[in-house]
Amino acid sequence: MSVLRTIVSSSRALVTGAKDVARFREIATVFVRHGFGWFIAQLKLRRELQIEFEYEGAALTRAAAGSPDTGKRLVAAFTALGPTFVKLGQILSTRTDLLPEALTQELTTLQDQVTPVDFEAIDAQLRQNLGPDYRARFAELDEEPLASASIAQVHRAVLTSGEEVVLKIQRPGLRRTIQSDLNIMLAIAGYLEEAFLEAELMDLRGVIAGFAKSLAQELDFVHEARNIERFRRNFADEPKIRLPKVYDDLTTAEVLCMEFVRGRKFSEVLESGEDTDPLIESYFGASYKMLFIDGFFHGDLHPGNVFVQDDNGLAIIDCGMVGRLSPAMKDKLIDVLWAVINEDLQAVARTFYSLAIHKGRVNYQDFEDDVVEVAERYLVGVPLSEIQIGELFGELVAGATRHNVRMPTDFTMMFKAIVTTEGLAKSIAPDVDPIELARPFIEKMVAERYSPDRLKQTALADFHMLSRVLRSLPQQLPAVLSDIQEGKVAVGIAPGTLRLQEEAAQRRQKKALRTAIAATCLVCGTYALSLPLPGFVSLGLPYVSAFFYAAALGGVLMARWR
Repeated sequence: MSVLRTIVSSSRALVTGAKDVARFREIATVFVRHGFGWFIAQLKLRRELQIEFEYEGAALTRAAAGSPDTGKRLVAAFTALGPTFVKLGQILSTRTDLLPEALTQELTTLQDQVTPVDFEAIDAQLRQNLGPDYRARFAELDEEPLASASIAQVHRAVLTSGEEVVLKIQRPGLRRTIQSDLNIMLAIAGYLEEAFLEAELMDLRGVIAGFAKSLAQELDFVHEARNIERFRRNFADEPKIRLPKVYDDLTTAEVLCMEFVRGRKFSEVLESGEDTDPLIESYFGASYKMLFIDGFFHGDLHPGNVFVQDDNGLAIIDCGMVGRLSPAMKDKLIDVLWAVINEDLQAVARTFYSLAIHKGRVNYQDFEDDVVEVAERYLVGVPLSEIQIGELFGELVAGATRHNVRMPTDFTMMFKAIVTTEGLAKSIAPDVDPIELARPFIEKMVAERYSPDRLKQTALADFHMLSRVLRSLPQQLPAVLSDIQEGKVAVGIAPGTLRLQEEAAQRRQKKALRTAIAATCLVCGTYALSLPLPGFVSLGLPYVSAFFYAAALGGVLMARWR
């Protein structure tokens, strides 16, 4: 978390050390070299960083920066700048709410394969993390890596107990490099927000701060180990979904020791001509369970992170990036999906609006018109089997920024997860029906929402909030009366209006009393469900609960119609 603590500090103050300034100059020079000199020029950093623009004036125009090959040039720049920028590009490839689709499509081509680190450096990293005698724990340790990525490389090993494992080892010195790059990114974001209104509207500094938080978690392999253990618990009753066992005594913040997972890629299964229907069902089942039931999901469930095992089970790896949905967020997701299934376009708009983070004044009618227009293209007259939920959500999220609203990060990650799931499934089985496969999970979520335990929790929470408000009234009322007496509050009302308002106030008071009684009855009835009381056996409902529920319903009806 030291990365985050550093990022929170003033970014411009941070970019003062000789190394940071040198790296800042290198970053700016790389962007200029790849055709983004116009943007660097707008930041007015040329003198401060001593950058020489050795390119023709035409290459420094905004038109040159926004040419058709912009995406390819941006990918080349990010690749040249190393792991931090490669990771940023991969994150930005999911943010269709911030960047044009053509740009995000190019960013998806960013490769996380880099030249391996010499084993001598890996050996030093292992000694530092596992102790100087770490070799005594292993019967074998392959010096040739199985894979090499921007953050870590993976080596196969065999424990003295005979168990095959893999060691995910963080690149030496990576934390210092990433910390410096994040400092500079945040500083650049601040300069861009000053120079361009678009950057300020998209909250570029907020995007970089969120990226820094995500990357800090990904750099902590203990955090990834906890993610794996949580997924293992969530899928304990799903024999077809497996995650590797973690060896805690050989795991640190920079080294992760896991069970060696064998399996084939989806592409190999497809080429073999085998029946893929069971795999599709398992893959969708795992993805939808993560999203809709657990609210804890893999943030990058692409084919490279899923292996097909001999019994058609699926093994999932690389759990450093995860997303979370709170119970309230899952409720909103239910509302969106229910509206999609029923083609209730206005409900889709309302739910998206309630999910969004508002940045300034929003014209809701314009927002709703745009959402309805997009939803019509994807939903109206389209068979359920052909609805692309991920693409629909992605376009809605992208369009939201035009109305000064944006989606929470976990929701954009969720949309990306749905797109990835649908994309892989369609590539293997083009006739797959994502909505039909999602239906059991949606029905389970709806059932859980209205279960007695959930209703009891909701009722108790509402009752607690109401009682807290009522308790605060004696403290707040004298202050209000004092303000009125001192003339700080002035109200002018005509006699006729006053009489009407008094009558309305009396009606509201009666309704409030009946509603409070109904709420109390609901709480009492729900609480009685947990007590060993006699009742209706077929309904599983105590007589006392039935009485209180009937009283609550009567109170609601009286409050509504009287």
